[in-house]
Amino acid sequence: MIYPDWVALRKEFPSLEKTSYLNTCSLGLLSNTCRAATERYLDLWLNLGASAWYSDWINEMASLRAEFATLIGSDTEEIALLPSISGGLTAVSSSLDFSKRYKVVTTELDFPTLAYHFSALQRKGVETVIVPSDDGVTVDIERLAKHVDEHTALLATSRVFFTTGWIQDIAALSKICRQNGTILLVDDYQATGQVPLDVRSSGIDILLSGGLKWLLGGPGISYMYVRNELIPSLRPTATGWFAQRDQFSFRVDSNEYKEDARRFETGTPSIAAVYAGKAGVSLINEIGVENIRFRTLNLTNQLVEKLYCNNFSLRIPLDLDRHASITMIETREPRRVVDQLRESGIIVDSRPGGVRLAPYFYNDEHDITRVVSSLVEIRETMTGFDNPKRS
Repeated sequence: MIYPDWVALRKEFPSLEKTSYLNTCSLGLLSNTCRAATERYLDLWLNLGASAWYSDWINEMASLRAEFATLIGSDTEEIALLPSISGGLTAVSSSLDFSKRYKVVTTELDFPTLAYHFSALQRKGVETVIVPSDDGVTVDIERLAKHVDEHTALLATSRVFFTTGWIQDIAALSKICRQNGTILLVDDYQATGQVPLDVRSSGIDILLSGGLKWLLGGPGISYMYVRNELIPSLRPTATGWFAQRDQFSFRVDSNEYKEDARRFETGTPSIAAVYAGKAGVSLINEIGVENIRFRTLNLTNQLVEKLYCNNFSLRIPLDLDRHASITMIETREPRRVVDQLRESGIIVDSRPGGVRLAPYFYNDEHDITRVVSSLVEIRETMTGFDNPKRS
């Protein structure tokens, strides 16, 4: 296999000239390509005004849907563009009848947007079940299965957990859902772009992701996949004019949805985010997610080995093949550690009880060595760096 020129790709991200950036799980770096795409949008706005909608912008939206479909192995007609994951969840929940299937199952390790959204629907009779983790790293699939039954409308969970990097067995979860007539909704924000995916073979019904992190498109653009066979049965009440079959007729006496996944789109999108998002997804497709996974797994293995050699306590999967590019170092004062690393030109992030590191394809071995050496120095000067061992 011929791998990309990682050194050349690194030059696409000028931030790396000044910093060691290991925080893609919070925000992907700005590329030269993404910046140029955003400037093209601004030039069109400057030179064409509103006519840019018809000459360029609507076509760019269609092109972005096609790029994302290529990335996940779907049809373009199964893709909608939204401003956020929350917008996608709203479209889904407003499409469902919870009278008989009133349960939504999620886990304590999922990003809390899932629990926030569905717990807020309690007033409409929705029961949200939050499945606990035994080890703080993974969620037992058998425990999940016990909560999915004939009353479960959705199993809503992540492919990669945002604090531990654990990669769930989505195909196994899909099998559980099929046995019970339950919809599998996957929050893929921490996986799309860094861990390969084929939505067909994985059996996902609905997938939500976005440009903020591994897809290098910045904030304001998210992606929604809905399996073709499921689309006709979902009629969102949270809707807008972009969802209408004939949106430019401006009729108020009818409400006819588009026949494809665009029925889940709502109001006027951020076209700047569309241009940035298209640049990011196109770059990921060009490199290839399989190549990115090879690169990030190699860097993550180096990081984990160096951290263990220096006796850091990690909250990660034991099976590194099920470990995405998120590594959590346990510490009493994660925010303080993050601040000290930033003063040294190293950008990472914190979550409760730990410092979170996330190398991506544009990182290199020097970044890994530098962050571990800096962490060792900080620990030597910081009283109470380590968390007490968990029982």
